[in-house]
Amino acid sequence: MKAILFRAIFSLLAMVLLVVAPIQAKQTHTPKHQAHNQGNVPSTTLDQQLIVVEDLAAEVHTDSGTITVTAKIRNVSRAMIRGFATIHLLSGEGNRVLSYEEEINGGEAFAHGSTVEFEVTAKVGDIKKISSITVDFTKT
Repeated sequence: MKAILFRAIFSLLAMVLLVVAPIQAKQTHTPKHQAHNQGNVPSTTLDQQLIVVEDLAAEVHTDSGTITVTAKIRNVSRAMIRGFATIHLLSGEGNRVLSYEEEINGGEAFAHGSTVEFEVTAKVGDIKKISSITVDFTKT
């Protein structure tokens, strides 16, 4: 009986040492700069997406050297927003050939969940350089 009790106590002590020793080692070997910042969480910034561009399309008129860009802008910001779209016409290498701005929704604010459409036509010097189009939104 004493042998069984001795083995049980010995096993229990061994498990406690295996658990406590690494914790103590971690606590005694923390760098000094971490000891001063305990409990502080580094700040981060999260940019909330304001809009989603849907159905972006372009109609190229090579004879007149113009391009017509159409898209739908959906408000996903959970608030009323107002702003303008910046349309970037890009070359195959991703370089900006032409950029222009278009006021969205006639300058009026539009609500969360609503979608507004825009159509813009621009004269482009060398329309053959245009390879892709992007749209950015700026809140005003």
